[in-house]
Amino acid sequence: MVTNTTAVLQRENARLQDENHALQKELRELREFVEILNTLAVSAQGITSNEALLPLLKDVFTRSLNLLNAPDGSLLLLDDETHELKFILAQGAIAEGLLGYRIPADEGVAGWVIQNAKPALVRDVRRDWRFSNTIDDAFKFRTQSLAAAPLIGNGRVLGVLEALNQPVDEPFSEMDLTLLALACRFAGEVLANIERAAPETETNQ
Repeated sequence: MVTNTTAVLQRENARLQDENHALQKELRELREFVEILNTLAVSAQGITSNEALLPLLKDVFTRSLNLLNAPDGSLLLLDDETHELKFILAQGAIAEGLLGYRIPADEGVAGWVIQNAKPALVRDVRRDWRFSNTIDDAFKFRTQSLAAAPLIGNGRVLGVLEALNQPVDEPFSEMDLTLLALACRFAGEVLANIERAAPETETNQ
């Protein structure tokens, strides 16, 4: 009887420890997420040109990948004239080769996100019909999992941020996707505001 009671207590203790670790992880993520939004809010106040925007996007991009513990990722902006997505920021094994690379705006999971203006969570890309091998084949890379969210500002989809290959047994959670989507939505509004302000600035010069 004593042995059974001890085993039950040990299992319960292990369960409580797991829950505590999970709560601590969520708390850290929420704190980091608030820092991302604060950085956007503060930094965006002094930005009036596209040239000054890139460092801010890079900061948000890097922080978002760190938040999701993703070693690889990319930020693509939509070119309305060519209907293509252009890689403007990248992190990971093939980052250097991706910069400036373009794909059709309706291709792959990124294209689906753009077309539907919704985030996407894919824990195994080989099981998802939306995934395209174009980048993997061109750069000898292997995408395994991803979380992607649209940058939306002033009612328009401006681009997409993809986080790739989170190194855990069950990559990317719904909370990961929610935080990424909110950060991208905030960044999209900042981007749209800067686009609106740029013509006014040029006119007044």
